[in-house]
Amino acid sequence: METDLTLSEKLLLLAIRPGKGGIMGLVSTSLDFTLLGAVILELALKQRVNIIDKRVEVISADYSTEAWKYLLEKMRGSSKPRKISHWMNHPTFSKRKLKMAIYHSLVIKKEIRLEDRHFLFIRWKKPFLHPAHHASQLIFKVKDIVSGGSDHPEDIYLLTLLEVTGLLRRIYTERAARYAARTKIKQFQMFNTSSESIRQAIETAKMVRSAIITSVAAAHASHV
Repeated sequence: METDLTLSEKLLLLAIRPGKGGIMGLVSTSLDFTLLGAVILELALKQRVNIIDKRVEVISADYSTEAWKYLLEKMRGSSKPRKISHWMNHPTFSKRKLKMAIYHSLVIKKEIRLEDRHFLFIRWKKPFLHPAHHASQLIFKVKDIVSGGSDHPEDIYLLTLLEVTGLLRRIYTERAARYAARTKIKQFQMFNTSSESIRQAIETAKMVRSAIITSVAAAHASHV
């Protein structure tokens, strides 16, 4: 079920094009940064890290996924808590390795399959949705959250990262519907004070969102 998927797995699953496979072109630039942000938020949600003043502090090295293991090992090797943006752009941190760990988890859960592809000397893994995937159920779930709101921090994180990555296009194919969804998400982020945990989740999501936007802009500028 889609409820068994982690935040990063949900995002990567929705980024895969139905039928054709591969990653949606419009999100390919920001996806790696967003997946890293998602894993950081997963760790915060499960109390493996604290995020204070945009800095990430490891409080437990316990992990349940290979993506968690990889990121926690990198963070524990640092001499002090570093800003989210530091990990987004650290030269020794491989966002590709992190993404492959999430890919393999989705393969194990029978959400996707990977095919070997090559062109000249370049080799890569191309993802395709598995026939038993739960992307459609996940899309319906997101629509329910957008229309009805949520009191779960993970749902706040999901909406925020879908919006910043451009994956709302996968959920809402019509422009007017996407605009309405973005408006509801922004209103939810600005005015939802239903509980302290939700308020904190919104603030944490904003910090990660800001780091993603800055990192994507810097990456784009370096290639211009």
